[in-house]
Amino acid sequence: KERMREKLMEYAKRGDPMRPLTANILDPIRTTVVCDGPRQILAAVNWFLNNTDPRLPAMPIVRVKNKFSMEDASEYDGYRDLMICVIHTGKKGLRIIGEIQFHDAKLHALKVKMHKLYKVKRAEGANLI
Repeated sequence: KERMREKLMEYAKRGDPMRPLTANILDPIRTTVVCDGPRQILAAVNWFLNNTDPRLPAMPIVRVKNKFSMEDASEYDGYRDLMICVIHTGKKGLRIIGEIQFHDAKLHALKVKMHKLYKVKRAEGANLI
C-alpha cells in the first residue's frame, strides 16, 4: 500500500489531467517466477503466453517489458528481468492488472540484497527511508 501511495504522489507531480493517477499503476498485484537461467525463463514465459488449458483463467497480456534486451540498463541500475502485465477478471467481473516478473535465480539473489539501496535511491528524504 505504501509504495502505491508513493507512486501516486510521483505521478501527481508529473500531472496528466487527461487520465486518473491510478491509471499509471500497472502492478497493484504481482508475483515472481524465479528461473534457473535464460532457457528456463523463456520456457516459463512461453508457457504463459501459449497456455490453452481451459481449467485456467484467461489473462490477456497488456504489456511486456524485457529488461534483458535493453542495451542501456543504467535506468534500472543494471538489473535485468522480464515482466508481463495481464488483466485478471474475477468471478464478479472485476478486472485488475497484475504483473508477473520472471527472474534469473542468480540475479534475483542479488536483487534481494540490493533492495535496501533501491529504497534509499527512490526516497525523497532521509525520513522516508
